[in-house]
Amino acid sequence: MDQKHKEQLLKKSEYPDTWKDDIWGQLEARLDAEEGTQKSSSAGDDEEQADGGTVHHDSITGRSPSMGRANNRSNKTKHKGMRVMKIGVGVAAAAVALTVFLSLPAGTAMMDSVKNWFEPEKKIEIDVEGQKEETNGQVHVDKTSDYAIYYDKDRYKLVEGEDKDVITTIDPLLAEYPEVSLTIEQKADVLPEQLAKELAEQLQGDYERVDAIERVTAPVDGYLVHAIDGNDRLSMVTNVYIVSNGKQGSFILSSKYFLEAAEGHGARFTQTLEQFQVLDGE
Repeated sequence: MDQKHKEQLLKKSEYPDTWKDDIWGQLEARLDAEEGTQKSSSAGDDEEQADGGTVHHDSITGRSPSMGRANNRSNKTKHKGMRVMKIGVGVAAAAVALTVFLSLPAGTAMMDSVKNWFEPEKKIEIDVEGQKEETNGQVHVDKTSDYAIYYDKDRYKLVEGEDKDVITTIDPLLAEYPEVSLTIEQKADVLPEQLAKELAEQLQGDYERVDAIERVTAPVDGYLVHAIDGNDRLSMVTNVYIVSNGKQGSFILSSKYFLEAAEGHGARFTQTLEQFQVLDGE
């Protein structure tokens, strides 16, 4: 792996420079929790845990859901030596793992684990119908490590295909509702500008109205083709974004939903695309 690639991976990982402190803190917290559990068990104490609020949401339109303690720390002296040893081993193991990864040659199988350089999950704040909402984002890196994206794992699922990946609702919609999905595919040999023209022409035959191609910088940097098939609440809406793959090709990011779900699934897909990231393998 050349130096440029190493630097890019480190940059895209989004891990802070104080990763050692983070590892130390997490290990210590876990040890505290384990010791607390042991203490509670030996004393025969029972702890009551407050019930969390239940999240309700409209899975059909994807509209905003209605959103509705301190851990006791144990510091037994007899465990102090063991804690220091465990934390020391943990930090050392993490340091060794990082050193080994950065010393591996280009083409190694470790490159298949690029997703390990991203937080597996993270909180993402989005705006739906004017209300701030915090979602649980889960990372996905495609099979060839060409792109990464975080999506709301509580509301959607990602289905990997041979030539495309599809994010759709966890719970299937009733047959009367049009498709709701966010599709990601790559055309390795067609540049964005040319591909945008071709896709706009294809949509002309399927939709009542196809807007002129628009150059955009959000939610992604590329081209947008917007199409809508009528004004009924179940009329199909499609937003096709075409972005460069960083080489000589393009990514096609297509969100589909029905008009009534524009402020629900439509808004969620748009904000999901803000988490889309092309991985430069050069």
